[in-house]
Parts: sequence; structure tokens; C-alpha cells
Amino acid sequence: MIAEDAEESATAEEPSRMTANVQKAKRVGSFEYESLAHAAAIDLYPEVNSPAMALCFNLIRAANRMTTDMEVSVHRPMGISFAGYRLLFTIKSVRQVNPNELARLSSVSTASIASLLNTLEKSGLVTREPDPEDKRKTVVQLSDEGEQTLADLFQINNQREQAWAAGLTETEASILAQLLRKLLLHHPAPPNQLEL
Repeated sequence: MIAEDAEESATAEEPSRMTANVQKAKRVGSFEYESLAHAAAIDLYPEVNSPAMALCFNLIRAANRMTTDMEVSVHRPMGISFAGYRLLFTIKSVRQVNPNELARLSSVSTASIASLLNTLEKSGLVTREPDPEDKRKTVVQLSDEGEQTLADLFQINNQREQAWAAGLTETEASILAQLLRKLLLHHPAPPNQLEL
């Protein structure tokens, strides 16, 4: 009889435990997440450089969020990936370019560049021809269809960029762009060895 009472008591406590677990799994807001991440960082490494962490943490979060948003709201509906769009834009910017340089400029890995170029070429958006200076290499350029597709995409993409930039004043957006440019020009030396 005592075992049955204990079993009933445990069964009665189960819904309240489940409710407590559901409450713990609530949605965490953006600012709350940053605060929780900062606390976790201090727990992991008490000497953490908080400004450096906040800079990189929020820059990566913003870039990931913007990239995902552009992919879902602009590029996929137009039938192209964000990486494909970046490639088209890079080719437009520098004109004829070899695949390795294209990978570097558009932040696409060299492993992915061949596959992306194959897809864009099959879609009729780019052409590949032998490099006039080195026949072992190829140069990539936009086709006429690629030019038109990029023009259409760029307009929609820029409208989405404006929607994101609307969170800042024009002056703030200009200052942030200058600071990001400065950060992009900074190349920290590779770490000699991780100290744990």
C-alpha cells in the first residue's frame, strides 16, 4: 500500500515537473541572449575581453540574420542562392575574373566555387572561357541573361538592404560602414598557439 501511495504521489508531481520544464524552454529575446552569453563567457573565461566579445558576437549574429533574411525573402524566390548572387555581383564588379580570385572576393570557398559556377553556367547566367594570358586557366564573365538577372536581383536586394538600414540613421549607417571597412582591412596575426 505504501508503494502505491508513493507511485501516485510521483505521478501527481509529474505534470508540475513538466510545466516547470516548459517554462524553462521559453523564448529568449535578443538582448537577453546577449546578456546570458556574456555571463556564460565570464563563467568559461573570467578574463574575457567583453568589448571584443560583444563586437564579434553581435557582428556575426547580425551578418547571419541578414544573410538568412536575404536568402529567404529575396534570392530563393528569384531562384538563386545567396552565394550565387554574391558570385554574380562580384563578376559584375570586377568583370572578367578567374575562379580562384572569384572565390576570394565573394567569400565562397574554392571547394564550392566550381559547383556554383556549374550551376550558374547551366542556368545561362555566366560563361567560362580560356584565359587569354594563360590557356591553362579560365575566366568567368556574365552572360547577357546574367546581366539582366543580376540587375533585377540587385534592385530587390537593395530594397531589402534599405529595410535593414532603416534601423539606423543615415549618419549611423555611414559610420558603421566606415568602421566595418576598417575592421575588414585589419588582419590580425594568426595565433601562434592556443593557450588553455
